Amino acid sequence: MTSLLGIYRPRNTPMHLAPAWFKALLLLAVAIVAVLLTDPVNSALVMGACVMLLISTGPPLKPTVMVALALAVTSSTRMEEMLNLISRGLRPLRRIVPPETIGLMFALMLRVIPEVVRILSESRDAARARGMDRSPRAILVPTATRTVGFALQLGQALHARGIAEEGDAPAKYRRARRSR
Repeated sequence: MTSLLGIYRPRNTPMHLAPAWFKALLLLAVAIVAVLLTDPVNSALVMGACVMLLISTGPPLKPTVMVALALAVTSSTRMEEMLNLISRGLRPLRRIVPPETIGLMFALMLRVIPEVVRILSESRDAARARGMDRSPRAILVPTATRTVGFALQLGQALHARGIAEEGDAPAKYRRARRSR
């Protein structure tokens, strides 16, 4: 059976044999450790361990290369350049989709990731100040609550600018959607 991405490959590696709940917990633990680490040496060690684990599973080459290339591009290209590229690339489709709105959606998606990392870091600092830095609940509950609050504020800002609702889209885009 293939995964949603179509890249599952049956193998006999420790990761393949591990139950899904273990893999999910491992992913969560490594993500938390990666966020908590601030020194480059330990960060490099975690990254090296992740790469070795990935290699041990025998991933398909093409999707792995595509993900690595996407990471290289996004970590080496300024956001403004990326948004300009997206807007220019979508101009031929401007009768169907507004290129600036798609560019804005892309920017928002990329903006949310560091914001959640910042919120997590602040929650961790607050838990540490209360002597509860070893309690996942003391870190994750405030992080989740504040992340939802951030999302609500973001939605309100978009709505105030007329971006958040279909009814606010320019008439030519609503007509193009209906004619499809």
